[in-house]
Amino acid sequence: MVQARNLGKLSYELLEESGPDHSKNFTVQVNINGAIFAAGSGKTKKGAEQIAAYETILLLKNHEEKDV
Repeated sequence: MVQARNLGKLSYELLEESGPDHSKNFTVQVNINGAIFAAGSGKTKKGAEQIAAYETILLLKNHEEKDV
């Protein structure tokens, strides 16, 4: 979606890693061209990234609907 709309560079930033080794929790945020879009938390980095990406998609779709 970011590439299709030519919105710029997408990156994920690890904000927090907490909990014991056997039960970690990760919080990640999505940045597009340095602007923060959404964050997500999960038991793995990939899971947190997927949640943050999903929240970003919802934001972009919501913004698109308002522009119509």
